[in-house]
Amino acid sequence: MSTSKPRRGARPGRLPAVDRRRQLLRTAAELLRREGIDGLELTRLAAEAGVSRPIVYRFFESRQALIVGLLEDLEAELGVRFAQVTARQLPAAVEDATRLFVDAACDVIEAKGVGTWELLGSKGPDPAVARLARKIHERLLAPWYLPVAAATGLDAREAETLSRMLVAAARSVLEEWYTGAISREDAVRHATRGVSGLLAAFSARPRPARRR
Repeated sequence: MSTSKPRRGARPGRLPAVDRRRQLLRTAAELLRREGIDGLELTRLAAEAGVSRPIVYRFFESRQALIVGLLEDLEAELGVRFAQVTARQLPAAVEDATRLFVDAACDVIEAKGVGTWELLGSKGPDPAVARLARKIHERLLAPWYLPVAAATGLDAREAETLSRMLVAAARSVLEEWYTGAISREDAVRHATRGVSGLLAAFSARPRPARRR
C-alpha cells in the first residue's frame, strides 16, 4: 500500500459549500491582517487558499462582495457571542456586566481577525468600504439604544450618541491590546472601566427641569 504524502502545494479536496466559504473568509481575513485592504484581491485569495479562481468567484463575485462577506461574518459572530452573554444571568453591577461584553468582543477579534475588526470601523479612502462598514456598524449598535436609554434615563437621540461614545471608547482601548501595547487583561480592565464610567456619568447627569 502506498504511503506517499500529498505533494506540496496540491489543491485541497472538495469541501461542502459552507465549509469552503468559511475557508475563503478565514484566508481573506488573514490577507487583510497582513496586507491591509489593498491585499484583498480575488486572484490573490485563490492563490492563498489553494483553489482556482472560478471557485472563489462562485462564492464572491467581486471584491466588494468579499468585503461584505467578511463584515457580515464578523457581525454574525458578534451577535452570537453577545447573545451568549445575555442568555446568562447578568451581574447586578454595571462594571461586572460590561466586562462580559468586552471579553466577548475580544474573543471575536481573536476568532475573526484584527483586519476584519478594523474594517468595521473603516473611514479610509475606499468610499464603498466605508459605506458598508457604517451600515453594518449601525445594525450592531441599534439593539443597544433602548437598553442604554433605560439604564441612563436619556432620550432616544442622546442614547444613540452615548452608544457611539461607548463603542469608540472600547475600540480605542482594544486597539492598544491587539497592536501589542498592553495585554488583553489590561485592555479588558481599562475598557470596562471606561465604558462603565461613561454610563455612570450620564446616568448621574441632572435632567433639566420641564417648564410648566
